Amino acid sequence: MSQTTEAEATETRAPAPRRKAAASGEDTTAKKVGKALLLATIFVWCLFPFVWLISTSLKQGNEALNDPAIFRGPFGLDNYVTVFEQNFLYNLRNTFVVAIFTTVICIVIGSFAAYALARLPLKKKVLWMSGVLAASLFPPVALVPPLYEAWRALGLLNTYPGLYIPYIAFTLPLTIFILVTFFSSIPMELAEAARVDGATPWQTFYKVVLPLAAPGVFAAAIIVFVFATNEFLIASTFAPRNLEVQTATTAIAFFTGASQFERPIGTITAACVVISIPLIIMTLIFQRRIVAGLTAGSVKG
Repeated sequence: MSQTTEAEATETRAPAPRRKAAASGEDTTAKKVGKALLLATIFVWCLFPFVWLISTSLKQGNEALNDPAIFRGPFGLDNYVTVFEQNFLYNLRNTFVVAIFTTVICIVIGSFAAYALARLPLKKKVLWMSGVLAASLFPPVALVPPLYEAWRALGLLNTYPGLYIPYIAFTLPLTIFILVTFFSSIPMELAEAARVDGATPWQTFYKVVLPLAAPGVFAAAIIVFVFATNEFLIASTFAPRNLEVQTATTAIAFFTGASQFERPIGTITAACVVISIPLIIMTLIFQRRIVAGLTAGSVKG
């Protein structure tokens, strides 16, 4: 009788682990579905502005604003043709020339300054870093009027230096701040070993330290380049109408429609797509270095 009771109890207890395993499997599946739905929602939320931008740039005439449907035409490439008929290639050239000058000068000066702040036995380094960052806290709109008067007196209006000099002034503090973090995370023993092997301080910097800080340099360079490409206030004030210097962001602000009665939203969105393509390609090419630059040095040990 006791044996029968134990057997029944065993049969009663046996399905419990199975039920737990099944419940655990259902919970895991539910979590995976929930994560997938959350990621899909975030993806659609982030991608929707770009879809709207491309769709609007392909719509013809007043349909760009009159028709709220994204995927309803008529579609065509007329807006892109109009963009390039307005000498937009010259504006793109000016934009990338100024952005490249700004990026190169910022990275060169910022690397030297950041390495000095990270390695030299300076007193009150926190005060130095606070001073560097304080220079970037001034709102550009408050600095443009006096800069305009100074640039007019110096003859720098409607020139490349008149644009990239203030760009460097605004982006150099952030560049130094980013690079100091990376130079500080590189072990000093590597530089000391290079000096023992006979390397000069300059050789130690550009052959040993700088390659190890390459992820941070790439991250800083991308940030500076994107800022210089997208900047509008200074470009529209210091070089508003000169085709030889006018940047793409300023040119977009002066776009007109096919007639005075047509709103230029189609050509504006087409120009935004054109200027975004090089940035997207550059980001895709250097995405690994950008990610490494944004994450390297964040965790030590």
